[in-house]
Amino acid sequence: MTHITDTNFWHDLCHGIAGPRKGGARIIVDSEDASTGVGKTGLAVYLALLLSRAFGYSIQQDDLTLSGAAYLSRWREHPGAEQPSVIILDELGGAGAGQARRAMAQQNVDLSNAWQLMRKKRIVSIVTLPHWSKADKSLRKQADYRLWCLREPIGYFRPYMVGADFNRGNVRTSGYDDVDRIRFPNLDANNSETYEYLSKQKDELLNSGYFDADKLQEDDKEDESSDTLTDDDKSRIKSMAESSSATQAEIAQAFDVSRSTVSKIKTGDL
Repeated sequence: MTHITDTNFWHDLCHGIAGPRKGGARIIVDSEDASTGVGKTGLAVYLALLLSRAFGYSIQQDDLTLSGAAYLSRWREHPGAEQPSVIILDELGGAGAGQARRAMAQQNVDLSNAWQLMRKKRIVSIVTLPHWSKADKSLRKQADYRLWCLREPIGYFRPYMVGADFNRGNVRTSGYDDVDRIRFPNLDANNSETYEYLSKQKDELLNSGYFDADKLQEDDKEDESSDTLTDDDKSRIKSMAESSSATQAEIAQAFDVSRSTVSKIKTGDL
C-alpha cells in the first residue's frame, strides 16, 4: 500500500506550501454517505502532524478546536508568511461553526474572509464534517482539497482537488490517478495525545446540552468563578452531576459557575 507521502496528493499539497506559491491550503475532510465512525478526525490529526513535522511547526492545543470563533482567533495569532502552520476545525457542520443554514451570520462571513486571505499566512486549515454540502457554498468554493473517508474499509480515504469551472465558477472536484485510496492510522488506538485532546473537546460539547462549540467557548472564557470553589463545593457538584436528575446547566446555576465547569469537575479535569 502506497504511503501518503509517496502520493501525488501529498506532492501537490507540499508544493503549494513550499513551492513558488508559498501559500497555505484549505482542506475539507468528509465521509462516504456522511457516515460516522470512519476516522475523519483521526485523518485530520494525522495529516496535521505530518505537515507539522514536514515544515517545522510545533502544533499546539489551541490549534485544535470545534469552535469557529476559536478558529478565527487562533488564525489571527498564527505566524506570517515566513512559517507554514496548521489549524484543525473539527465538526465544521455540526458544532456551530460553518453550517450552510447560517450562511448570513457574521462568523460565516469571517471564516470565508479568512480563507480568502490565506495567502497572507501559510496556514493549512483542515476542517471536518459529515458531508461537505454542510459547509457554506463560499467555503466549498475556496477549498483546495476534499478528503473523502471511505465507509469500508475503515482507515482509508480518497483525495480530490477542488476547483471551479471556467464559465460559471461552479465547484468541481477531480480525483487522482496514481492511487485508488490512501491508508491512515487509527490514532485512537495509538493513544495520540493530539487526538485525545480533540476527543475530550467533543465529550464536553456532548455534555453541554446545547451542542454549540462557539457557545461553549464563550462559556469557558467567561467563567472565572470556579477559582472560588472549595473542595467541598467540587465534591457536591461531582456527586450531583453523577447521581441526580438535575442537568449540568441547573447545577451550574445553583453554584453560580459555568456549565463547562460542572462538566470538568464531573470528568475530573478540574
